[in-house]
Amino acid sequence: MGKALGFVRHATAYPFLAIVLLAGPLFAKRAAPEPVAPVSYGGIKYSAPNDDGRIEYVQASDSVGKRLFRIKVFETKIDPSLEEDVQWVFIAGLKVVGNLLWVKDEKSRCYSINLDTKGVEKKTGCWAFSAGRN
Repeated sequence: MGKALGFVRHATAYPFLAIVLLAGPLFAKRAAPEPVAPVSYGGIKYSAPNDDGRIEYVQASDSVGKRLFRIKVFETKIDPSLEEDVQWVFIAGLKVVGNLLWVKDEKSRCYSINLDTKGVEKKTGCWAFSAGRN
């Protein structure tokens, strides 16, 4: 009889443990993205506002801070069956190399923006962000 009671005591703990383990992800919200330092080229300041993890863009401003234009860099497709905020991807770095603005996201994917044509291209590597590159 003692073994049977021991099983009952443990059996009542299992539902509580399951609730605790399954409820954890419900409260998991992603942290705010790290601020990204702006860069300048040709008198224009380029920044990553990081205000929407679904559509990321670079914003161009003049010397007094007036917004000139925005360039969409990438869009994150959201799976409706998953928590939305944990799927967001933000811009993590900006770097100017020649007339290209390199953009690196939180998943280490890179894009380049031709600052003359404003064309965006997804890159296969992030050599512009490698150590020692200025």
